[in-house]
Amino acid sequence: MLGLLKERPMHPYEIQQVMRQRRLDRSFKLNFGSLYHAIEALLGAGHIETVETARDGRRPERTVYSATAAGSEAFRTHLARVVAEPGPEFSTFEAGLSFISYLESDVAVSLLKQRIERIDSDLAEGDAVQATLMSRGLSRLSLIEHEHSQALRRAEKEWVRALVADVQSGKLEWRVGFSEQAQLQRTQSQKGSIAESSMQKAQ
Repeated sequence: MLGLLKERPMHPYEIQQVMRQRRLDRSFKLNFGSLYHAIEALLGAGHIETVETARDGRRPERTVYSATAAGSEAFRTHLARVVAEPGPEFSTFEAGLSFISYLESDVAVSLLKQRIERIDSDLAEGDAVQATLMSRGLSRLSLIEHEHSQALRRAEKEWVRALVADVQSGKLEWRVGFSEQAQLQRTQSQKGSIAESSMQKAQ
């Protein structure tokens, strides 16, 4: 939000509109409640300030906010950290993979194939949006976060496709814990230890 208010003063509804236009709602959870909560927090921290409060006809009053010098500096510091330091990315797909063994392998394969189809659809839509925006004169840098998002989708699609192939070929054992080979080695090792212990006692 600070980044948008550095561009120009805006009221909350305008901020929401700009975020949707730039498809930032795909990267941030966007709702009016959290938006106003963030505004209150930024006001309290002195990172934004009220520019004006105006009414357009019968519409409710709208308060326009702008970033302060302190807010601009805080934004720059936070931006540098986010760009330089990889942080945790909370993924529902990653959480699902943690428990995918509870599904039968053929069911998992079917669902993963559905995911690939959905990613293909999202990629096509995203490519079309990017092409349209660039044809209107937007620079590549203006859409760099969208380009990153598309690259991640393509990488995920290839990974999921390889995962499906490994499950179908049997290369990926459909079991959790130790692999079958490792479990056999552990069993043999335990039997050897027991036999050695028995021999020592007999002596």
